Amino acid sequence: MANFSLRRRLQALLVLAVAGVWVGVGLVTYFDARRELNVLLDAHLAQSAQLLIAQTGHELMEVDTPSLAEVFPYGQRVIFQVWSTSGSLVLRSRDAPLTRLSLDEDGLADSESASRHWRVYSGWNHEHTVLIQVAEDRATRERLAARIALNSILPLLIGLPLLAVLVSWIVTRAMRPLVALGHEVERRQPSTLLPIETAGIPEEAAPLVDRLNDLFDRARKSLESERRFTANAAHELRNPLAALRAQAEVAFASTSPEISRAALGHVISASDRLARLVQQLLLLARVEEHAYAFQASRLDEIARKVLSELAPEAVSIGTNVTLEASGPVLVQGHGELLEIMIRNLVDNAIRHGGKGIDVVVSVRMNDRSAVLDVTDNGSGVDLETLANLGRRFYRPAGAVSHGSGLGLSLVQRIAEIHDGSVKYLRSDGSHGLQAQVTLPAAPLSDP
Repeated sequence: MANFSLRRRLQALLVLAVAGVWVGVGLVTYFDARRELNVLLDAHLAQSAQLLIAQTGHELMEVDTPSLAEVFPYGQRVIFQVWSTSGSLVLRSRDAPLTRLSLDEDGLADSESASRHWRVYSGWNHEHTVLIQVAEDRATRERLAARIALNSILPLLIGLPLLAVLVSWIVTRAMRPLVALGHEVERRQPSTLLPIETAGIPEEAAPLVDRLNDLFDRARKSLESERRFTANAAHELRNPLAALRAQAEVAFASTSPEISRAALGHVISASDRLARLVQQLLLLARVEEHAYAFQASRLDEIARKVLSELAPEAVSIGTNVTLEASGPVLVQGHGELLEIMIRNLVDNAIRHGGKGIDVVVSVRMNDRSAVLDVTDNGSGVDLETLANLGRRFYRPAGAVSHGSGLGLSLVQRIAEIHDGSVKYLRSDGSHGLQAQVTLPAAPLSDP
């Protein structure tokens, strides 16, 4: 599709609009001038007839006067006839036909005679002895009205090119800030994400500039987050890979079966940790795509599904996992993301709470919010660790289980996508940990 210049389009539309208005004004002027002229000439015609009627008491003479059109620019040649009551032509002007100009005998009428259209006024004298008919050529009237209208429109036609030049200059001057804005955006490098200065920007373009600045800000934050993520991921992947290589070298160089077997066990553990880290990295990359269609989802059912999947692992280490849900809890969200969020919270409690603990998952409504609590009675964490939970790649010192440090950051990000929040509390004074997620609830009537 071809690109159109906003400036040229605006100029053309303005000129066409003015020209259209002028054409409309010209047509109105023409028809109004013709109407007024007809009224004026009809009055003149009736006056001429009345003058002839007034002369019927005196001697009528056939007088050949020069046409007024030859003397005055707006002159009209008037013809007349005088008929007796017997229907005989008593008197006529030189150009008048021998037949009746009009069959009407009183007032104004239009007629056609000798292939010409006439405007005729007819009237009897007071004695009703003679009929006077005075006529004017309608074509002459039309030419006169057209001449008056043309004289009115001609200045407008002459002024139209001047108006087009003036409109072009005004539009060009008014569009300068937008042109300058376009040039500024065009000159920017992909890495230049500073906000655009709003000084001198027209009020109509201010929302566009604000949206552009918001876009630049989001893009800048996204790039910064991606750089940090890439750097942290490279650092986190380096350690398990180095450990994996070191244990493999030990197993390869050792001649003792016990040492080789122990080194291979460490290789398997490092491989598991590396696989978990890669899986969490992939999940985090998917979450950052921001392309999710939300719908009403049962948070209690999602929690029940996650617990049924994690139950075998919990039983294997002696952890008791229970769900507390008094009724349906609806949220407007993405089911898969919510499942990832709950799984990471429960998995974190199972892995880091210690063996033989109790993990309680509670789902409830609180006013217009849905609240998810994952509580354990494990050893808990200190205040410093509590304040840092949710940071990417953060692992507290002395953790029972080796993790990637991404599970709780995934929980934080998924909650943000759903316009929710996450906070971590000590569940039992100084022991245990409680993770509480608050999400906007969806109406129960939603499908």
